[in-house]
Amino acid sequence: MATNILSPKRTKYVSVKEFMEIFSLKQTKAYELVNEPGFPKMRLGEKLIRIPLEEAMEYINKKYN
Repeated sequence: MATNILSPKRTKYVSVKEFMEIFSLKQTKAYELVNEPGFPKMRLGEKLIRIPLEEAMEYINKKYN
């Protein structure tokens, strides 16, 4: 089945900087989380990281609740 790119259920990806702002994290803590095994992220090249926001929220809820 083909995915409709206009579908309302699209994953929102954020940068590490946006992730830090959304969760009120310092840079060190944000990168600690992002580099944990199992943390949801997508690497584009060597430096660019994008984080699927909903999956990150689920990961954080499971880890800290």
